[in-house]
Amino acid sequence: MDPLAVLKTIWHHKFAALPVVFVTLIAAVYVFQFAPRSYESTMTYAVINPSIPTDADKIANPALKKLNSSNPYLRASDPTLVVQVLITRLKDTSTADDLASKGLSKQYDVVRGAIGGQNSFLVDITGDASTPAQSIATTKRLGELLTEDLSSIQKIDGADDAYLFTSLVVATPDKATEQFSSRLRSLIGVLVGGLVLMFGAVSIARGRAKARQRRAEAARNADAAATGSQDGKPAIAAPAAGETSPQAPVPDVDPWLDPDLDALTAGTGRRRDSRRQDSRSQDSRSREAEAHEEVREVEPSR
Repeated sequence: MDPLAVLKTIWHHKFAALPVVFVTLIAAVYVFQFAPRSYESTMTYAVINPSIPTDADKIANPALKKLNSSNPYLRASDPTLVVQVLITRLKDTSTADDLASKGLSKQYDVVRGAIGGQNSFLVDITGDASTPAQSIATTKRLGELLTEDLSSIQKIDGADDAYLFTSLVVATPDKATEQFSSRLRSLIGVLVGGLVLMFGAVSIARGRAKARQRRAEAARNADAAATGSQDGKPAIAAPAAGETSPQAPVPDVDPWLDPDLDALTAGTGRRRDSRRQDSRSQDSRSREAEAHEEVREVEPSR
């Protein structure tokens, strides 16, 4: 569809489109200024390998020999398995329920740190909330759960602390930052909704205008039919919208000559009468000439 034609249609039905535009602009300003906002805070943990006692340490301190070293994650072929299990535990629905029970936000994310990729021992925790304080509290609570889960998943076989991975805080959530993307998404939603409503209003106004036009044409046809019946002449219905009127019969005479047709006919009659008079005068003159000749012939004989 031609964009210029769309703009012309909207301008033609501006009284239906402008109210929707004004309401949409007011709603957009309200959403951008007063709609709920989202704040984000981030905390980073590092998972540290345990300091396993060596044979020399056990000889120097025989009590170390009695410690339980049965940590399943120390026997795993992938040393980062403990990090993946920890992230999975934090993403469980039980974590969201724990946050909700303490009045915190259930919007959060837990991912591996960017440094090191899939082999990274860093864990990034992000908490989203409607206020900065709630966002920071949510992130700190997730850090506490990380520490608790890290200890519980390794002590499944009763391993002692000397054989456990530990967590170290790398970055604390000192400040929450506002996420303008949330307001931007709300603003785009309001503008798109207003655009749809505007086109709907223009379509309704256009349909009503066509309906009024059809009623007006029907009324004119009815008036023309009534006028024709009163005059005793058959009424000719007006052509409907989009139809062409019937062509009038073509006259035998060129229409360009119609204005001078009477004048041409009158001139031809006058020329015909003048020729008749000329022929009559010539006949009379010839008879007179013959009469004079006869007189001349008679006079010498006398």
